[in-house]
Amino acid sequence: MSYKVLFIDEESIQHDNFKEHFEENWPEAECECVFPARTIEGMLELLEKTHPDAVIVDYQLNDKKVDISYNVGYNGVELLNAIHNQLADFPCFVITSYDGEAVVDSDDVNLVYVKKVLRFSSADGEKVSFAQRVKSQIDKYRMRIDNARKELSILIEKRGKGDATVQDEERIIELDTFLEKTYGKEDAVSSELKHMSNLEKLNTLIDKVDCLINKLS
Repeated sequence: MSYKVLFIDEESIQHDNFKEHFEENWPEAECECVFPARTIEGMLELLEKTHPDAVIVDYQLNDKKVDISYNVGYNGVELLNAIHNQLADFPCFVITSYDGEAVVDSDDVNLVYVKKVLRFSSADGEKVSFAQRVKSQIDKYRMRIDNARKELSILIEKRGKGDATVQDEERIIELDTFLEKTYGKEDAVSSELKHMSNLEKLNTLIDKVDCLINKLS
């Protein structure tokens, strides 16, 4: 199974540190290091083209302009949030020398790491290196997607046999919404099928209300 990790930082020396850490702790991973685009939109376009399995980004992307001469209009946490708005729970991490600021900005402090993690490895006594933490999150993300696909397939088959409950219908929409936000429209249940789910649910509720009214009459 292949893995591709994208690292975004405005300093080429940090690119070197990142590659060195991953080569020592997870040599099987394909690491691509890039400078940040000027805008979040430009960065998202690059992610769409490169299809990484995880993104690691520096927090302050305008801190040291040795290798870039333009202004970057966002920080690492803002990029992380933009990615998660498009891809639910996608493996993303912010590494920084300004951990206090990054933690305040981030909705999830577990996604923020101090840059010195790139200097440590399992050989230094670390139980789990940063690279292995990234791999673990990718594996969990892939497993969640795989499990969601399998469960959705089972529920759709159940509906086809006429055995789906209201709870099953709700779960179908929930799973489809999750898959829609991970791999886009290719895994989505058709809009007609979603409409059928809502209609069947409504009809079931109406039947229950009618039954209750008859009992009370």
